[in-house]
Amino acid sequence: MSSNVGLSTPRGSGTSGYVQRNMSYLRPRDQAGPIRDSEQLQKYRQRAPDAEILAHDRKREVEVKCLELQDKLEEEEYYPSFPPPLEQY
Repeated sequence: MSSNVGLSTPRGSGTSGYVQRNMSYLRPRDQAGPIRDSEQLQKYRQRAPDAEILAHDRKREVEVKCLELQDKLEEEEYYPSFPPPLEQY
């Protein structure tokens, strides 16, 4: 045993007795965080969302509505006759 850490003897413990440092331990910070004044807040203002992302979200909403309608129609056993019969041409 070294530096009063670990087991007094590894015998019968099911371990090798090797002691490792816990790398996931987060030490508490000295300060809660920086105090930002109005000049610093202006540097970090929120950006406008990307137009392509907004357009994708709108298209996705339409696609979800179409899939919900398709599920509903399939549950009601509504199957349209696609392609239309050749007699209509």
